[in-house]
Amino acid sequence: MMIVDLVDEVDFKEKLIALGAPVTHEQSLLEVQEAVLAWLQAYPEQTPFIKELCESMQKDNTTVLPEVYRVMSAFG
Repeated sequence: MMIVDLVDEVDFKEKLIALGAPVTHEQSLLEVQEAVLAWLQAYPEQTPFIKELCESMQKDNTTVLPEVYRVMSAFG
């Protein structure tokens, strides 16, 4: 039996919040995308941390839901 990690909207928001991004659980993914992009523009020093987070969520045996992947792609 193969075990696969799944990154869904809740997981994604929790990870962004843990990094200090101005995101809430109540926001839609589009609102999350807009908030994080604005945050990165104001605080570009956070960009490597967001990129590392996105890369780590796309590694082996991790399944990222398509709607979450689209938001991650917007971060570069």
